[in-house]
Amino acid sequence: MSKIQKILTAPHEEIEKIQIEGIKKTVVNCYENIPFYKKSFDEAGFDPYSVETIDDLKNAPFVTKQDLRDAYPYGMLAVPMKDVREIHMSSGTTGVATVGAYTKHDLDIWAECFGRGLLYAGGNEEDIIQIAYGYGLFTGGLGAHYGSLWSEATVIPISAGNTERQIRIMREMGSTMLMCTPSYAMHIADTALAMGIDPAKEFNLRVGIHGAEAFSDNLRAELERKLNYKVLDIYGLTETMGPGVAIECLEQQHFARLGGGAWLVVFREHGDLVGDNLHDAHPFVGCMAS
Repeated sequence: MSKIQKILTAPHEEIEKIQIEGIKKTVVNCYENIPFYKKSFDEAGFDPYSVETIDDLKNAPFVTKQDLRDAYPYGMLAVPMKDVREIHMSSGTTGVATVGAYTKHDLDIWAECFGRGLLYAGGNEEDIIQIAYGYGLFTGGLGAHYGSLWSEATVIPISAGNTERQIRIMREMGSTMLMCTPSYAMHIADTALAMGIDPAKEFNLRVGIHGAEAFSDNLRAELERKLNYKVLDIYGLTETMGPGVAIECLEQQHFARLGGGAWLVVFREHGDLVGDNLHDAHPFVGCMAS
């Protein structure tokens, strides 16, 4: 059995063991290296050195979006800047941007988590993946890129825009997977039709992985009709590394969580969605994602 297959089929107990060891290290890392967490944990009476189970995280105080904005740009950094290899950030459309910093190890984990998602989506080394998310501070493009390389597929890093060229490449190079926002996928389909090209017949797409926007079942059905592929949703946010937290399975029945040893997503009281990531550079404990 290959290393990738072992990861995908690991029993829950083994995954949880990895998570527990990671979170024990992470809460101490937060407490000892980020002043915000030392103050927050002390005020809440949360002892990071006593964490032994995932349930113990329920006693950790929440971190809000405003806390992250107040810490801009480097207030939540847990490593020296010399260890940071990459920085991303949110758009900041609703306030000050939130920052995500990555060590080399963080980037490797991000690639692996996103890459697992591609395998759950039916991807393999035979695929040609056209990445039409924007490359830059937004995590979508590079997250998809790193994950696609990890999955051993062929990558076309075209980024967003230049739609007619997207269409020519998709048709001539035989792209089998398309990654972009759902609205841009619809724009590609409509532009192709306006060019006299029937994408349902002339493209070779099998799967579209579309995130960064909410979309309805009606939009999904329309995309699948026009592009003759399966539409899968993907979830992520800057605070939990970026895309690659969870992906819709190929059967379109549920989301598969992809974090493994990289992060947890748990529900606490009142139905809040809370993320706890295990980054080296920007660890988060009790980060409210809803």
